[in-house]
Amino acid sequence: MLKSNQIVSLLALGWCMASAGASAQTSTPAMTSEPQAQDAGAIGEIIVTAQKREQRLNDVGISIVAATADQLQVAGVSDPTMLAKITPGFTYARTIHGYNVFSIRGVNFNASQLSAAPAVASYVDEAALPYASMTQAMLLDVDHVEILKGPQGTLFGQNATGGSVNAIAAKPTAELSAGAEATVNHFGQVAIDGFVSGPLSETLRARLAFSTTQFGAWQKGYYLSDRRIGDQNKGAARLLLDWTPTDRLKISVNVNGSYDKGEPQAQQLSAIAPQNPAGALPALLTYAPTPHSNRASDVNIIPRNNDYMVQGVLRADWDVSDDVTLTSITNGIKNRHKIHQDGDATALDIVDLPVLGRVKSFSQEFRLTGQAKDLGLNYILGANYQKDKFFEQQLPTFPGYSSLPLTSFNSFYRPTNRSFAIFGNADWEFVPGLTFTAGVRRTWTKQSTNGCTADTGDGTAAAFFQGISDIVRGAQGLAPVPGAFQPGQCATFNNSPSADGTLPFLPTRVDLSQKEKNVSWRAGLNYKPQRDILLYGLVSRGYKNGVFPVTDTIVSSQIQPVKQEELTAYEAGTKIDFMGGKVHVEASVFHYDYVNKQFFTFEITPFVGLASTLINIPKSRATGFEFSTALRPVDGLRLNGGVTYVASKIGNFQGVDVTGASVD
Repeated sequence: MLKSNQIVSLLALGWCMASAGASAQTSTPAMTSEPQAQDAGAIGEIIVTAQKREQRLNDVGISIVAATADQLQVAGVSDPTMLAKITPGFTYARTIHGYNVFSIRGVNFNASQLSAAPAVASYVDEAALPYASMTQAMLLDVDHVEILKGPQGTLFGQNATGGSVNAIAAKPTAELSAGAEATVNHFGQVAIDGFVSGPLSETLRARLAFSTTQFGAWQKGYYLSDRRIGDQNKGAARLLLDWTPTDRLKISVNVNGSYDKGEPQAQQLSAIAPQNPAGALPALLTYAPTPHSNRASDVNIIPRNNDYMVQGVLRADWDVSDDVTLTSITNGIKNRHKIHQDGDATALDIVDLPVLGRVKSFSQEFRLTGQAKDLGLNYILGANYQKDKFFEQQLPTFPGYSSLPLTSFNSFYRPTNRSFAIFGNADWEFVPGLTFTAGVRRTWTKQSTNGCTADTGDGTAAAFFQGISDIVRGAQGLAPVPGAFQPGQCATFNNSPSADGTLPFLPTRVDLSQKEKNVSWRAGLNYKPQRDILLYGLVSRGYKNGVFPVTDTIVSSQIQPVKQEELTAYEAGTKIDFMGGKVHVEASVFHYDYVNKQFFTFEITPFVGLASTLINIPKSRATGFEFSTALRPVDGLRLNGGVTYVASKIGNFQGVDVTGASVD
């Protein structure tokens, strides 16, 4: 086994000037043990809905970080990429094509394509945002946010291996209220957000929230010193309607949208390694290295986003009886991600990377939530269906790329994803203070893809691929096929061996599909010797959907189905309040076993060299611990701190790095 990395994520102590009684909600469910009085200066209880019902954070045997809107504001968290400020073990990165990558305890999936399901699932009011490009405005006007660590799937609509982020939106109010806030930072970035909320009738309430962020260029060129990068131009709005026609029926509507036409962070030059040094631009070989500053970046073109998303969610909750509720969540999303950025991180015209992705997503969930008070039982039974249709296109241009005598490709694919699942979960307090929790989810999925890398219409790629085809076929004793590669048509080589063992090396269009199924589950024990102490142990298994790569496809073997990944997690931990609630401590240890970890990597293709692809790593594992604390030494002062340590190991696996070198 090769020790690949050790990750330490430290959440520094934060100063939080907030009221002593800050909480996400004020209602507290009935407890089996006698409540103990808390001092006026106590940290305060957050009521979470991680298990589809209201519970005190200290009563949930899962590693959860929860933060109210006030706490998010004080910590400077305005979008999900900043959740690392309040969540030990949560990190964020961005792929080369501008997609968010959320990581919890080192579990993530770095793939530069829209159609890749993330390892960390995201929701607003339990309605899924199934792909990373949909998450930019999820923290608009929230009541609180919950970050669950470890495999999820028996409680939420999406299967996930790393965890989930659930934002709970601030709800319409019974009385008219409004508010707004504006901030300006030292780079001149201006952010404005606000809301208005109130009743429209005796049974109908509404809330309208909005935000916009403008200006703020912070990166600058060092060769072209007049370049400034990072101006923002983005906004979001959400309309919530809550209608209660009867005491037992509540219907909620969530219509929201967002756009981003700002300038994303530009890349920085880290090394110069031409594929063909003899063909490299002379200016590249002597190009100055990037200064040691996050602000320094040279570009030939200023990168720019052109994204939008619209979402509509219809939710109905019907109290069938005092103890049983039937819930329906209908969720439709239309999302586009478009980015044009410099691919070489220099002021030279070598590689440009325009990327377009579109997706239409529809999901429907039905679930029954209930309790049998006499038995100490809470349960969930449900089903979920999801259908996603994509169009993804990459139009790279490389006028100065050393190993290619052509200037552009047109890589386009139409992936699809369908899934159906049935799930159930139960918590049974079989003796006072001791609760058994268990859940299971059965999922059926189907992914498909159709597309290729094509000539852009000018004939240069067709001529290049035709020449390679003639050479490879001739070397195998096969006759050339003149005119096989045409302007504007597919140019991907079919390198699947024929019956006689030869490689056709003629143009092909990839058309593949795969079906998979899995059973995710969890089982654990929660022990509460007294109200403010929880000890828990949990074993769980989660999956992440299989996927097809979307990339510049030189040979058809690059596009092969990547299997679903499986993660089995073992965790034990404790949550404790003491000193009258002025001190809160959480600690846990965990071990993860991976099967078929999905991995973005490279392979060497004929005549062209390095090309990206996706693969499965058969075996890997991670082990670690977490510790966090919240202190309120005096009224009005709150201190938070935490640490996560993760040590991961990858089994025997031989890969290729970004320079084309073989790596263990």
